[in-house]
Amino acid sequence: MYICIQFKIIRIMKIEIYTDFGQALIDKIFKYVEDDSAKTWEIREGKKNRYLTHKPDQWYDKALFKFNNEKEKVIIELTWWKDKEPTEYIKGCYMGRLTELLLNNFSDKFGKFEIIK
Repeated sequence: MYICIQFKIIRIMKIEIYTDFGQALIDKIFKYVEDDSAKTWEIREGKKNRYLTHKPDQWYDKALFKFNNEKEKVIIELTWWKDKEPTEYIKGCYMGRLTELLLNNFSDKFGKFEIIK
């Protein structure tokens, strides 16, 4: 007897930022967005977490970034609404836009970051 199970491998794209000031960096990023300094980003609230989404109409709510503070690094995972996985193109655009935000506004708060596909 054979049992066939179908499954889909989901690779979570993420950014790992190496810093000793993880929670402070997360707080600064969200404050920057709250103060409307990052006009193309918006905060979305979940039951347990806060997320960022890209605000322009063509990107709005297509994906979300979830922030986690771990020892010596911040992990930012690209996620999405249930059953609404974005295309690889949209995922790439989101990763690029967030990278731009980090490098242009917060590069003095970390020594290194990695993008993991």
